[in-house]
Order: sequence, then C-alpha cells, then structure tokens
Amino acid sequence: MTIIKKILQFLTLLLIAFNISCNQEEPDITPVVVTQVVEVQQTPIVITRIVEQIVTPEPVAQQSNETQPVPITLDISILGNQLPSPNPQASQSNDELDYVENLFVGLTRYNPISQVIEPALAESWEIEENGKVWTFRLRDDIHWVRPLEQEENSLWTVEDVTPVNANDVVFTIQQACQRETDIPDVVILFIIEGCEQTYSINNPTAADLSSIGVVALDERTVRFTLTRPASYFLTISSLWYLRPLPKTLIEEFGDDWLDPDNLLTSGPFFPVPDKQSIQKNPLWPIDSIGNVDIVNFFIVSEIENAYQLWDAKRLDFVRFSENFDAINIQQNPEEQLSIPEQTLFYLGFNFQSGVFREQEVRLAFSAAIDREALIDELYSGNAFMMKHLTPPGVIGAQSIDEIGMGYDPDFARLQMAESGFGRCRNIPEIRFLVNSSDLSLLQAELIREMWINELGCEESQIVIEQVQFGTLLANTRQDANSFRPDIWELGWASFYPDAHSWMGELVHCLESENRAGRDCVEVDDVIRNAATESDHSERLTLYREIETQLFSRDGLAPIVPLYSPAQNFLVQSWIQMRPINFGGQQYDRIVLDETLKRLEQSR
Repeated sequence: MTIIKKILQFLTLLLIAFNISCNQEEPDITPVVVTQVVEVQQTPIVITRIVEQIVTPEPVAQQSNETQPVPITLDISILGNQLPSPNPQASQSNDELDYVENLFVGLTRYNPISQVIEPALAESWEIEENGKVWTFRLRDDIHWVRPLEQEENSLWTVEDVTPVNANDVVFTIQQACQRETDIPDVVILFIIEGCEQTYSINNPTAADLSSIGVVALDERTVRFTLTRPASYFLTISSLWYLRPLPKTLIEEFGDDWLDPDNLLTSGPFFPVPDKQSIQKNPLWPIDSIGNVDIVNFFIVSEIENAYQLWDAKRLDFVRFSENFDAINIQQNPEEQLSIPEQTLFYLGFNFQSGVFREQEVRLAFSAAIDREALIDELYSGNAFMMKHLTPPGVIGAQSIDEIGMGYDPDFARLQMAESGFGRCRNIPEIRFLVNSSDLSLLQAELIREMWINELGCEESQIVIEQVQFGTLLANTRQDANSFRPDIWELGWASFYPDAHSWMGELVHCLESENRAGRDCVEVDDVIRNAATESDHSERLTLYREIETQLFSRDGLAPIVPLYSPAQNFLVQSWIQMRPINFGGQQYDRIVLDETLKRLEQSR
C-alpha cells in the first residue's frame, strides 16, 4: 500500500469518527465522507462520496445567467488506454462499436425499442425481383462535418463540408469487399453480386471493383444487385462496417483520413477537438427521443475502476459482460439492466445416430433438461433460459416464454416410453462430445445427471468426451463419418440481427451446414419463404410458425436450445436507456435528467 493511500485511509477514519461524535449531539447535520483513489486515464484521482445525506438539504442556488442552457452531459467509461479508432470497417470491440455507431450514419438503423430497421441516410427504398435488387433513395440533408469553433455554452459549431452521397456508399462497399480491408464477417457481404469474386483477388483493379453489384444511379440513388432474393438484406444494410466512408477524403489522405485534423463524420455526434468526448451534431436532421448534448469518456485500465466511478456517481452507466460475479454490485438490483446477448448455447443431435434419429428420443432428452437449474449452477443465474432458437433483439424473434416446451419431466418420460426403445436403459452407448473447458465438462455432467434422474438412464450409457474446439467442429460435420458423436454442445451468434441468420444459416437442411444431417422437410420451405418475404408483419408470422414447427411439444427438435448469456449494465436513476445487444449503443436514444443527476451527485 502506498503512503498516499495510507494517508487517505487515515483521514477517512478521522472523518468518520468525527461525524459519529457529532451525530450524537446534532443528528440532522454532517454527512459521513468516504474517500478512495481510482485510476482514470492512467492517472490516480481521489473520489469523495457522501454516504449519509443531510436530512433537510438546502436548495441549490440558481445561476442568474439565463442566456445559455447547461449542456446535458453523459459520462461513460472506455476500457483501455485511449479512445477507440473511428474507422467503422476496423471496429470489433464493444467500445469501438459504440463509438462508430454515433459518429457515422448508415443507410438504415436498427431500432432497439421497436426492433425494426428504420430509415437513416436512406429515406426510402424499392425492392425488385422478389428481393434481389434494392434501390435506396438517400436524404440530401445529412452532411460530412468537422468541428468549427466553440461557443460560450461550451458547445461547438460544425462546418458542413459536403452531403453524404451515393458515391460514398459505392466506395464503402468496394472497400469492404477487398481482402486487405480484413472485415472478419465479410462472408455476409458475399450476397452482393461480385463481392466474393473481388475478395478472392489479391490486388483488385478498378474494373474488378466496378463489377461489384452496387452502383450510384445519381448523387442520391444507389442500387444493389444481390446473388439471390433476400428480404434480410435490409438488416444487413444497417451493419457498422457498411457505414458510408468519405470517399474524397480517403482518396486524398489515405489512412491519414482518421487523423483528428482530417477526420469527417456524418452521424448524430462528432468528436470534440483535443477532448475525450463527442458532441451532438447540430446539423443532424433526424429526430430522436434522446436529449444528450455531450458524451464524456473516462478511460480506465480495469473494469473494477469503472465500477468504482459508477458507485461514486461519476459515471451514468457501466457495461459488464465478463467477470460480472467478481464485482460486488448486488446491493442495488434496481439499478441493474440485464439483456440476453444474441448468442445461444445448444446441444446438437446427429440424425444419423442410432439413438437420436427418433423424434421421440430427441424430445425426451430435450424436455428432461432443467435449464433454469443449469443456469443457476453454471452462471449464478446470469443468463437467460431459451426454449426456442432466436434470442430477443433478433428481428423476427419471439418472446423467450412464448414458444417451446422447455423443462417438462413428465412429458420427457412419456416420449421415452413411446419411442422404439421404451426406456432409456435400452438405448445403446451415447457419445456426448464437448470442448476442452472445465465449464463445458461441468455442464455436460449436470445435463447427464438430469437424464439419469428424469429418464432413468445409466451413467455408463452416456460417455462424455472432451476435445479441442477445432476438433469439435470438425467431428460434428456431416462428412466426419465414424468420428461423429451422437450429441454435442455448440454455440451460435448473430452475424446480423435477423432471424435468417439463425434459421437459414444454422438449421436449414441445405443453406446451412446442417450438422445434424437431417433430411429436408416442410419447415425448410417456410424458412426459404421467410427469407424472401418483404412484408415485415408477414415475416414475423412465418418465423413464429417456424419456431413452432421446430420446438413445440410435437416439433422436429433439431437441436436443444439451452440459454443465452446475459449482458449486464449498471444504470443510474437519472437516465432512461434501452441497451442494445447487437452493434453499438445509441446515445441519441438516451434520456438524461440533468437536474436529478446534479442533485444526486451533490448528496
């Protein structure tokens, strides 16, 4: 312990002792003060917090100057040692996604409240050839801007450089389809005609780039041609790495376009010069429910420091997606927001297995799993039980409790009795393949115990094998032959927040890897219909039908959905926000009560 910390602790004890003495005589005055040191932006700072408030506080005196309102400020943390890169096509971490989400406009934008794709740069679009050709009509009032000068109220004005136009959109797609750009999920863009071919070329020429199926018909109109009809392309158009880039700027400066002196942005916020903050774009034309003017970033080296700042009311919200249990924050459950990640952990069945080719056996093994007990044991409840495929936040997803059979031991035993085996002890040995982590082994052992207790299986019948993750993937492919297990654990996550990323790319008999090796049936036709249906309400109806055919009590049961991990936020009482579980947080949808914030911080 450093000398400074020892002195601070000693002063804290003196203050507490003094206040205890005073409270014996004058109980209505003098709060208890606690002081602690937190490292922010690699610099130790002292935080003083009042634990016990004065019974009758004096009202805060109002400023006599009424000419300029006080800007509404959102204070949040960033983990690391500097601000994230503002390059949309290089963003991967949560902090990076949050940053570019607010600095750059997209053709469209995901609304986390209504869970629909809304217009953004594109004010409208037309769909032709059943979803193979998409023509977007762009607004003419969204501009590339740069900071100009600071005014008396600490807000900056901006310079309108030029409108964001169709050529910027075309340039961005051409950049994204090049291998050198190195977008991890570029395969999603191969649905654009010519993108995959361009990606396969080491040094594509101008002619190669022009062969990609995106063209500017004029300054405000851009047309995409796809390799196949796809209603879910509208969702893809909202992704961060498709945010239009400033073509002219990049052609002039190359990689130096990201330097603060050169940078142009187009979103609802822009970076403040020489500050670790961003400010609301005064030229932004799209209305939103939020009222935040400035976002200040506290750069912290450890997530524990972010929590200490939040606890001292210096931060408005903090995200915890990892090591959540390591931090003692359970004393304020009303200030916690938990949402499911767009990730699902599940068990996969081998339909060629001598055991799981029977639907009744698959249903029995699925219904015998107590998912809530599993979550409590593995994650202390910090996950969401899933009974069907698509988790909340995915466009086309159903509510968690709406569809699916879940844990039903009586039904499980009935299905086992109706199977060709009659009871579990007649089933031959089952190979249960899991990855090499301790958590995976514990999960498999817990599930096996449930099958023993609910179905009467013998432990020796269910052989758990641990392998490296790469081997797990290889051995569950259809062509793995004798290496294929009977059942295995895997996970799936959204490539884009649309149900087709789940139905079409995970379980469809032909368009996915079909690790189960199942034959095509009627539900696969419905999945294809949903992938081309342009009417949003009709798509929702189709995906509800698909979930029912797959995961109801008489469903196909191609996999066993288990749970989605939780993404957790600590939120102060003075803000209203809807966290996003795919892409970046949208600061212009946050409502902050500045008066209440200042009052709480003064207590």
